Amino acid sequence: MDLGVTWNNTFDKLTLDIGYYPMSDPQLIKYSSLASSRYSYDVVKWEEKADANGNVEWGAGENGYDEQHQFNLRAIYALENIGDFGVSAQYGFLKGTDVGADDSGNHYAFSAHAKNTFADFTLFSQFSYYAHNITDDTPWGTGDLIPMGAYDFAWPIASTGLIPALSLRYGGIDTSGISWVDSVTPYVEWSTILKTVEDYNASTLITVGASWTVLSNLYVYSDIALSDGNFFVGNTGDDYGNILTGVNHVGANGNNQWHWRLNFNFGYYF
Repeated sequence: MDLGVTWNNTFDKLTLDIGYYPMSDPQLIKYSSLASSRYSYDVVKWEEKADANGNVEWGAGENGYDEQHQFNLRAIYALENIGDFGVSAQYGFLKGTDVGADDSGNHYAFSAHAKNTFADFTLFSQFSYYAHNITDDTPWGTGDLIPMGAYDFAWPIASTGLIPALSLRYGGIDTSGISWVDSVTPYVEWSTILKTVEDYNASTLITVGASWTVLSNLYVYSDIALSDGNFFVGNTGDDYGNILTGVNHVGANGNNQWHWRLNFNFGYYF
């Protein structure tokens, strides 16, 4: 979670959220990566370089970008018996380290989103566009990719992309006959990252599962995910020696194979 301040208010049917984040979440504990020991993804610095063909030189020295002075705005308007409709915008700056003569950059994103309910079904829909504007003279050989990191590892993602996404949930299951189960909500979700670089493969993620509330305080997610471009859904054939052809990810996605993952996530709230 980025470090910053937020303001929100509701004016009849209109809800406004405004945020300012002077920096990304600070890295308080350093492990093996330079700046990716964090729980949520951010543009980060790393220690790798790559040539024009994408071949990686590991441990070549600190380089990359830091996020600075990010502004967020979201507006949602509720239409009775129809749904909630909103738009979001984000703008921020990027500070470069060892990225050539032009060490500045910026990033922005726009999104339109909606929440609609039909009987016991709830549909969330969203269409987003994002862009990171940086120099092409980067240590990894292109401005079409930018290192982003979390969970103690960084790898270049596509600098610009379009993301359509849908999430459908069903809330009509009666669990009153099972004393220890408070609710079960099945869901199916789909999203695709469409890169603006013609040679980059799209990255699609499909998830089918259910969320459970058990014994009032235990929350469980159980699902199966299918993807042809996601770090956390299989790594068959991945080769981290090349940023263009080697890895199944949201960057160039050169290893454009379908993988699957079975996931169980438990959280106890008190």
